[in-house]
Amino acid sequence: MSPLHGRGLALVALLLASIVPCAGISADTPAPPQDWAWLAADGGTYWYVPQAGLPAYRWRTSDPAGAQQVSDQTVWHIERVENGYVFGPVVAQLNDEKPQCQYLIGSITPEGQVYLTFNSTGGNGTPTLTTGVGAVVADLGGPAFQMQMATGSDTLQVTHWARMTQCREGEPCWTDLPGLQGTSVREFLGNCGTD
Repeated sequence: MSPLHGRGLALVALLLASIVPCAGISADTPAPPQDWAWLAADGGTYWYVPQAGLPAYRWRTSDPAGAQQVSDQTVWHIERVENGYVFGPVVAQLNDEKPQCQYLIGSITPEGQVYLTFNSTGGNGTPTLTTGVGAVVADLGGPAFQMQMATGSDTLQVTHWARMTQCREGEPCWTDLPGLQGTSVREFLGNCGTD
């Protein structure tokens, strides 16, 4: 390639770089920012695992190949949002075991990227920290949290992905959570004295 040809290509690249942002088609343009305050408005929002998302896997660290499917119903009550951070009580239950009481603290970017920690509450034993990453996505009933979560100790681990869906008063999920036969959202959260 001749030096003149190389300079011509550089000039074209420079012109395109100056035109593309003006045309509004820059690949670096972020999605329109969202104000997530609605998550905590009027007493907050409630999120649950629909039937299709209940399967999770649990295994012992001594036998990871022996992972077994379990049912994992989890309910979040997002009751506070500040500067892109979300807070609220959480209750989770694997199969027919005792409900686990947790508190959600996490962040959500204006573009809907989510990073959450679920801190065990109750003060008995070593606290377990569950982490979840994901994004707010469009769903048939409105926005949903598409999440991947992991938790455990040095002997037992659980992994779960779910599309956390909003549950509103008057909807079937409000009085009959999937996997918990006839248990309401308020009853489930009441296991930990949170609602």
